[in-house]
Amino acid sequence: MKKRILIISLLLLSVCSVLFLYHFRVEEDSRTQQPIEVSAFSDALFDQVLQEHVDKDGRVNYTKLKANPEKLEKYLDLLAVAKPTELSYNAQLAFWVNAYNALVIKGVIDHYPTRSVQKVKWFSGFFSRLKFQVAGKTYTLNQIEHSIIRTEFVDPRVHFILVCASRSCPPLENRAFSADTVEERLETATFNFIRNPEHVRIDRATHRIYVSKIFKWYADDFKEGYDGVVDFLADYLPLEDVAYLESTDVKLHYLNYDWSLNDFSHNS
Repeated sequence: MKKRILIISLLLLSVCSVLFLYHFRVEEDSRTQQPIEVSAFSDALFDQVLQEHVDKDGRVNYTKLKANPEKLEKYLDLLAVAKPTELSYNAQLAFWVNAYNALVIKGVIDHYPTRSVQKVKWFSGFFSRLKFQVAGKTYTLNQIEHSIIRTEFVDPRVHFILVCASRSCPPLENRAFSADTVEERLETATFNFIRNPEHVRIDRATHRIYVSKIFKWYADDFKEGYDGVVDFLADYLPLEDVAYLESTDVKLHYLNYDWSLNDFSHNS
């Protein structure tokens, strides 16, 4: 009897160890390092991927993309060896935003089918333990977002064009960003996000303003040139809402964040 219990215990321990290692191991996407000229880099392939697999509501056909990943993989090959420091400021911002969004998609299809990026790795490991090659270095998604995009570009509007493959994220646009359009699209994406009652809404009866948890997680970012979240929102809300916020002491309340995958098949 004791021997049987010992064997069962060892088997259970083995199963738990396998599950632990799967969820907590670091996964690295290795690519051949073949230098390219800066003029040879293009986001055209990613633009095609987005047009072919993302609908008007920002939902991604991961099933179709997983079955036909060639264009995405070729784009990631270019990302791995690109030299963004040789680009203009706007081109660099577009480069890193495209890189982040493309690598999120790559991370999803590598583990698809899944219902959420939070199920790929426990404790937000999707963002901290999947590693990708970009510009000759290895990065996690968190490193790209926090150490590069938020640190080097210091623009709170980036939170409305970085897409974490979840329903409560900003919608994924079906065109790649470029140096010529990134400023206009930053402004449009921010406006659309804030004007969407699923992300920002005012309850005058309770003197509350309900906002996405993006405004909680990155509250300090909205102090860059502003007196905080409410002051930032005032730049994008209708005038009557701005007047109300200026005349009333409102309290921020944060909406639940839906981490369900922004999957076309799951949202249809």
